[in-house]
Amino acid sequence: MPEAGSAAPPRAFVRTLLRSGTPADPAEPVADSGDLTAVGDATLARASRYWVAVPLAYRAAAFVKVFIGFTAANGVLGLGPVLGATVFAVAANVAAVVWVLRAGGLRARLTGRALGLDLSLGVVLNLVVAVTAPPAIQPFAVDVSWTWLVGSVAMWAGTSGLPAALWLFAAAVPFRAALTLAGGLPLSHQLALTRSIGCMVALAVAIVLAVAILILLGVGTRFAVDIGLRRGREAERRRTRRIMHDSVLQTLEALAISAPGDDAQAATRLSELRSVAKAEAAELRRRITEPVPTGSTRGFAVELADVATELARDGLRTQLVAADFADDHKVSQDRRTALCEAVREALRNTVKHSGTKQVVLRVEERDGGIAVVARDQGLGFDVRDRPPGFGISQSIMARLAEVGGHGTVDSQPGRGTRVTMWVPG
Repeated sequence: MPEAGSAAPPRAFVRTLLRSGTPADPAEPVADSGDLTAVGDATLARASRYWVAVPLAYRAAAFVKVFIGFTAANGVLGLGPVLGATVFAVAANVAAVVWVLRAGGLRARLTGRALGLDLSLGVVLNLVVAVTAPPAIQPFAVDVSWTWLVGSVAMWAGTSGLPAALWLFAAAVPFRAALTLAGGLPLSHQLALTRSIGCMVALAVAIVLAVAILILLGVGTRFAVDIGLRRGREAERRRTRRIMHDSVLQTLEALAISAPGDDAQAATRLSELRSVAKAEAAELRRRITEPVPTGSTRGFAVELADVATELARDGLRTQLVAADFADDHKVSQDRRTALCEAVREALRNTVKHSGTKQVVLRVEERDGGIAVVARDQGLGFDVRDRPPGFGISQSIMARLAEVGGHGTVDSQPGRGTRVTMWVPG
């Protein structure tokens, strides 16, 4: 069975796209929804706001191309109406592209009116050219103005679906015949008939290309959202594992460590254990229920001091050196948080493995970011013989890598350990 929130079958999704085009703007934000279909449709709606810029830009360039071909074949005969139509079309389409990009795309509430106006302009433009062009070159002149309708049909295919485009294609047949008659030519005129067939082929090609772009845009968006949600779920699983490791597991291990005099001071020891358990429960609840912080008015050195104070209850004496550090809040809160959590894990490792209760914590600006170096003079170890555990690989290295930073561990037996943690600005 498919898991909850999975996307509709690809074939069904493609059929929906072909039938109704891109979805309208979502009525409300669904970015945090677990429903892949809703998220995919919302993302596709936002992406499709801009896609109309493609046929608009095509028309601006295509009008120049067909005008050059017209003048090469006919010289100055009928140049006036064709040149006027070309100048108007290029200017209007360039302005429309600029408007779409500046306005954040074509919104759903404007789509119907905008496409209706665009189609009306195309009809009027073709009628004007058909009536004013000399009969001898009228089919060629209509070829130029017909470029507008090619773009219009493509936009209708993408925004309203294949049926709407096919209806327009069907309506274009008698309209093209009406243009021939408006120019004073009979429908049996060989040149008019040939050019009319070419115009209809151009419409068919536009529909096919628009449908292909629509399918690629829709399916590509759905796949991208699917990948994004899967990566998001994996990131959430990593976050949960880190919380369990950095809080619950660390607390349980601390509680399990026996200290000299525990039996003689059972009541005091029990009170300490309860205090530790209560503090860790409060911290775990805060991490689970509180939203991710978006900013902090406190200095980064102050945040590190809080981490050092927290580890002091385990007997670790931390010397914080930040004299040369100018905390100007240029580093994002996500990176500051990741760095603080990595430092916390490094200090906990010092408590558990170093055999010393003293550590020097130096914070400095380095390579356009913030670096924190935790150095102890404890037992040390051979980094080549001891593979990194979960705490180093996930709570330090991977956590920093997720925000663009990195961490290194340098240690030798009997010469202590140095952990360097860095995040970019």
